[in-house]
Amino acid sequence: MAEADQTSTEISFGRRIQQLRRGKGLTQRKVAAELGIDFTYLSKLENDRGEPPGEQTVRGLARLYGADPEELLARAGKIPAELRQRASKDREFALLLRRLPTLSDEELQQVYRSAGVTRPRR
Repeated sequence: MAEADQTSTEISFGRRIQQLRRGKGLTQRKVAAELGIDFTYLSKLENDRGEPPGEQTVRGLARLYGADPEELLARAGKIPAELRQRASKDREFALLLRRLPTLSDEELQQVYRSAGVTRPRR
């Protein structure tokens, strides 16, 4: 499968933003200038070196690329503040979040279906 066609959940944040940038025909320097960041930092992000950027930068990338900001935030591993707030106030919700990583693939699929979350077909 060609790199530009990959949209599965396995693709990293860095590779995804690289795909999106190339798909728009933008240079790293142009994107970096638009976001007010150094182009070498963008290069590191695209090559999955270092920590993903903050939420504001991720949202800026999504805006420039016409991409879904929630998808990019999820790929960057950003947890919404609303999740942390709810978990601090709702014991069962916090327990659910802590147990999610231990669920089997089948159990996770049930949770995804219940939440109306669908994965792209492979």
